[in-house]
Amino acid sequence: MGEQKIHQPPMPIEEQVEKLNDISYFRLIKAYSLNLKPRNGNYYTGVTFEHIVELYLLNSNFRQLIFPEIEKVEINVRCRISNFFAENYGVLGYYDSDKFINPEYHKSFLKDIEAEIYRNSKAPFVKNFRENYEGGQLPIYALVEVFSFGTLSKFYKNMKNGDKKIVAKLFCVGYTYLESWLESIAYVRNICAHYGRLYNAKLAKTPILYKEYSKAGIRNMRVSK
Repeated sequence: MGEQKIHQPPMPIEEQVEKLNDISYFRLIKAYSLNLKPRNGNYYTGVTFEHIVELYLLNSNFRQLIFPEIEKVEINVRCRISNFFAENYGVLGYYDSDKFINPEYHKSFLKDIEAEIYRNSKAPFVKNFRENYEGGQLPIYALVEVFSFGTLSKFYKNMKNGDKKIVAKLFCVGYTYLESWLESIAYVRNICAHYGRLYNAKLAKTPILYKEYSKAGIRNMRVSK
């Protein structure tokens, strides 16, 4: 194991402002200089500060284009999953672990939603159900509104395969694909929500693609033409 680095002391705010105006040194240089120089080496010939700033702006614009499209998917999926669950298992059916694949995840899910409800306890619709309905429980169609997208993705993943197939059919795809896509979208959404780097990012959650849309499938299409 090589010599370990020592953390650099924080740059004074005045110096950050002077050098980078309103973008921190770490956010700009450390994140957007990746692949512009070898590790611990000098920048490649031709790389300028303006080049790095342009990458930052490109990423910012790309993120702003992606996020509204994710919002459309998110709202639609929340609606369809909650409608299916309410119609088939009742508005409080999500409390029943028998409706899910993994009982242990279901336990942690119930703990998670309690935390989500507590965080949103001042929201009018949450207060309404907690104060005016027997048991103070939220029906599934209201509960999904306090889900994070990650929780929604995990909720779908833990549904029984037959149920997942029915929901996925509404989107004209197989359930394994929808499951994968929701995980990937939730991951990208998290990057967008934290103003992270999408440009040249290695995604930990990559979507499963139909064969014709994979690299091999596209290559074969080009050859066949």
